[in-house]
Amino acid sequence: MAYNPAAYEARRRGYESNYAAEGAMNAYKNFLSQQRGQRNITDLTKSYQKAAPQVVAGYGRRNLNAPNIRSGAFNAGLQDFATQSTRQQADAQRALQEDMYGYDLSSRSAQSNYQQQLLDLEAEKASQIEEDARQLLAMRAGMI
Repeated sequence: MAYNPAAYEARRRGYESNYAAEGAMNAYKNFLSQQRGQRNITDLTKSYQKAAPQVVAGYGRRNLNAPNIRSGAFNAGLQDFATQSTRQQADAQRALQEDMYGYDLSSRSAQSNYQQQLLDLEAEKASQIEEDARQLLAMRAGMI
């Protein structure tokens, strides 16, 4: 096969197009994941804000909380409620960060693959040019 720059350029454009499409798809997935994660965090916050008065009222109905009375059970219950809220918020935030890290890793992998494809294409092109030159020199020397 003789060196044909158009064939190599077409392959390079194909690699570039695939890389761009993969990058756009990854960016969109990242965007959707970020929205979903933020929505989950917001929903958790709202649910705990809504539940807090109900928790306090529940202790009041059992006479464990009054204007001048605060029982140990009430304090422990509020502490558990706050701990659970904080833990779930942190878990949701960590899950969102892990998703973002996964998309970043995917993006870097795609870029690495694209760069490797370009390097392989250039090496193949140089090898083909070398082979064509070898054949021309052989023809010139009368060996072929």
